[in-house]
Amino acid sequence: MKLSISHIILGALVVIAIAGGIFLALRQPPSANIAVVSLTPTLAPAVAVLTPQPRVGVYISGAVVNPGVYIVNEGSRLADIILIAGGAAADADLTAVNLAAVLRDEQHWHIPKRSPNATPLAGGLAADSGEPTAVDGALPNRPLNGKVDLNTADVDILKSLPGIGDTRARAIVSHRELNGAFPSVDALLDVNGIGIGTLEALRNLVEVR
Repeated sequence: MKLSISHIILGALVVIAIAGGIFLALRQPPSANIAVVSLTPTLAPAVAVLTPQPRVGVYISGAVVNPGVYIVNEGSRLADIILIAGGAAADADLTAVNLAAVLRDEQHWHIPKRSPNATPLAGGLAADSGEPTAVDGALPNRPLNGKVDLNTADVDILKSLPGIGDTRARAIVSHRELNGAFPSVDALLDVNGIGIGTLEALRNLVEVR
């Protein structure tokens, strides 16, 4: 069968069209995946950091309802730990200690009992009658001004002071016997086992005569 010129031209156009399409497809740059990066800073959520309040361990003994070691917040006062220990006993001599004293770690506070010649006051406290009595030829545990004389007090009287147990009381007496009378309250720092904290706790409770 003879092809007409029109058929030949049509076929040529089809071939040209196909070739052109292929050529254009090859010229088209490959598509690329474009990642969009945000430069806006991201704010992290705020985290509240709670700092626990420091705690101190304090031993309280003597005329309190429940003597023992208690853990309390740093900065607490002696009055606070007396309440934690169940309160003062009925015969406690609270006038012999500084209830406003700030507690420190490893302290020992001893709440003494009031002297036998004390008269009860309202609220369970007591006041001395004002008349000293003799005990085995010595003055009572507390003179009229309420202070203990470091140069005459025996071991039992010294043990009634806050922070002074049997060991420290004996050390004070031994130091006094070996070195003579204390020239001042500050001389307590020369006694083995007495530090600045103990001295400050005793400063208003002792004297030298």
